[in-house]
Amino acid sequence: MAYLIAELRQRLGAMDMVANEQFDFPITQSKLADALGLSVVHVNRVLQAFRTQGILDLKCRVVTLGDFEKIVQLGGFDSLNDKTSAQ
Repeated sequence: MAYLIAELRQRLGAMDMVANEQFDFPITQSKLADALGLSVVHVNRVLQAFRTQGILDLKCRVVTLGDFEKIVQLGGFDSLNDKTSAQ
């Protein structure tokens, strides 16, 4: 989940669709769980943990990043080795 958030932040940022570390995320927890092959309960718990730790918040279908570097670290995201950034 952290990798997905980091990837979306990177791509949306490249299109100037991120402002104040916020971006639209019009996906329900149920759809996110389906896409990631996780249970809705697990997705909810991870999002709550992220919120509690100040890493990110998801409200009204908007992601607010509190600690992007932590998301990158947790997700193992490396934009320099990202195949899409080389295209």
